Amino acid sequence: MIYRKFLTALVLILFVSLSFAQNHIDALRYSRQYYSGTAKSDAMGNSLSALGADLSAITVNPAGIAVFKSSKFTLTPNFIINNSEANYLGNIRNENKYGFTFSNIAYAGVKQSSGLFKTINFGISYNSYNDYRKHTVVSGTNYESSILDYFVYNANSDRYSAFREDLAWRAWLLNYDDANQEYYTFVTDDKTYGESQRNEVATKGGSGEFTFSLGGNIADKLYLGVSLGLTSVNYREESVYSESNFPIIYAPDNNNPGDSIQVNPDRLDYKQTLISEGNGINGKFGFIYQPFKFLRIGGAVHTSSGYKFDDEYITSMYAEYPVADDNGYYDYEPDTANIFVWKLQTPFRANAGIAFILDSYEIGKFYTVPITFTLDYEYTDYSRMTLKPDYYSDYSFDNENYTIRDLFKESHSFRTGIEFNFGSVKLRGGYAVYTSPYKADINLFDGAKSIYSGGIGFAGEHSFIDFSYSYAGSSETLNMYQAANVFPYDPMGDKTEPAAEVNNSKQFIKVTLGLRL
Repeated sequence: MIYRKFLTALVLILFVSLSFAQNHIDALRYSRQYYSGTAKSDAMGNSLSALGADLSAITVNPAGIAVFKSSKFTLTPNFIINNSEANYLGNIRNENKYGFTFSNIAYAGVKQSSGLFKTINFGISYNSYNDYRKHTVVSGTNYESSILDYFVYNANSDRYSAFREDLAWRAWLLNYDDANQEYYTFVTDDKTYGESQRNEVATKGGSGEFTFSLGGNIADKLYLGVSLGLTSVNYREESVYSESNFPIIYAPDNNNPGDSIQVNPDRLDYKQTLISEGNGINGKFGFIYQPFKFLRIGGAVHTSSGYKFDDEYITSMYAEYPVADDNGYYDYEPDTANIFVWKLQTPFRANAGIAFILDSYEIGKFYTVPITFTLDYEYTDYSRMTLKPDYYSDYSFDNENYTIRDLFKESHSFRTGIEFNFGSVKLRGGYAVYTSPYKADINLFDGAKSIYSGGIGFAGEHSFIDFSYSYAGSSETLNMYQAANVFPYDPMGDKTEPAAEVNNSKQFIKVTLGLRL
C-alpha cells in the first residue's frame, strides 16, 4: 500500500506537469471552416464570393462589401438538427441533438464618392463557421479486447499518463508485478473477454468570426475589399466510456492462503471532459472584376489565423468490484485535472469564384426568367497547421507538428448555387463539397463532406425575408479507446483497437430578416 501511494505521488509530479493534451485532432477541429451565414448564401451553397452584396459572402471575399448599392442590415436565426448513426460490432444506435443560434448579424454602409471610387463601403458582421453539437452513443459486446489492454500497453511503453493509466492504478484496475517489472491487469492476463462496452460522446459549442470590412467600387467594373477578422471558438466535449458484465475471474487470495477470490471488476467508467475557449485574428484581401454586365470574376486570400486557447481537461475513473477490499470499499473514483494554454496557427486559404447574371430574354412569345449562377473554389493545405506553446511553456509540440505534416494534405472545396428571380419572389438551390484533409483518403472525394441546400426569398422595397434549408452529411470512425487518436502510429501494439463507423448529418433551417436603409 505504501509503495502504491509513493508511485502515485511520483507519477502526479512527473506527468501532470509535463504532459499536454492537445494534438493533431484539436488542430484540425479548430482549423476547418464550413461557411454559414445568411439564408440566401446557405441556399446557394455559400458560393457568392464573386457575386458579392451579401453580408455573409464578405467573410469569403471581402470585395463583396464594395458591390452594395445601398446600406443593409441582416439578422439570421438558425435552427439545427443533428443526427448520429453509429454501427459497432453490428449494433446500430441513433441519436439526435437540437440547437438554436444566430448564424449572421451584420450591417453594411454605403458612402457615395466623387474620386477614384464610385462608392466606399464598410461593414461590420458576425458569421458562424462551425457548429459542434453532436451526440453519439456506441455499444456492443467485445470478445477480443478491453480498454485495460490499452492502459497496460501504455504503462509498459513509457506512455504512462496521469489522465489515464494513473487513474486505473488508483482505482486498482492496474497492478504492478515486481518480479517481472511490468504492469498488468487480471482481465488482460487472463485474456477472458466478453464484456459489454459503451461509449457516449456529447459535444457542443461553435466557432465564428466578427469581421470589419472596407471596400471600394471603381466604375462598377472593379470591386476591391479588405477585412480584419476576429475569430472565436468555444468547445465542450464530454465522453463516458464504460465496460461492464465482465466474465468472472478468480485469483489466489493473499489474505487466505489456499483460497481464491473474485478479482474481475463489475464495472469501469472512464470519463473525460474538455472545455476549450480560444480567440484569433486574421486578414483577408479580395477583388471582384465585372468585364461584362452578365459576368463577375472574384478571388481572395485569407491569412492564417493565430489562435490562443485556454483548455481545461478533467478525467476520472470509476471502478466497482464484487468483493470489498480490506477497508470495506467496493468502488473507487479517482480523478485529475489540469489547465493548458497553447496556440494554433491555421493554414492560409485562397479562393476563386465566378458568377453569371443573366437577364430576362424574349424567346418568341415568352420571356426567360432572370437567372444567377455561381461557382466557388477554395484551397487549404491542412499540413501547414502548427501547434505552438504559450510564452511561459517549454513544451515544443515537435512530435504533434510532425504528425500533422505526416497525416494531412491539401483540401479543396467546390460550391455552386443558382437563383431564379421572379421579381419579388426568388427560388434558390445549391451544393457544396469539402474534400478530406487526410492523406489516407487517396481519391479526391474519399471522406468528403457534402452539403445540399435550397430556399426561397421574398423582397419588398425596403425589406426582405429569406428562408433556407441545408443538409450536410459526413462519416467518421470512432476509435473506442481513443488510442489511435493519441498514438496514431502505434495505438496498442499487437492488439487492434475496436472502432465504430458513424454517419453524421446536420440540418440547418434559417430565416434571414433584412432591411434596406
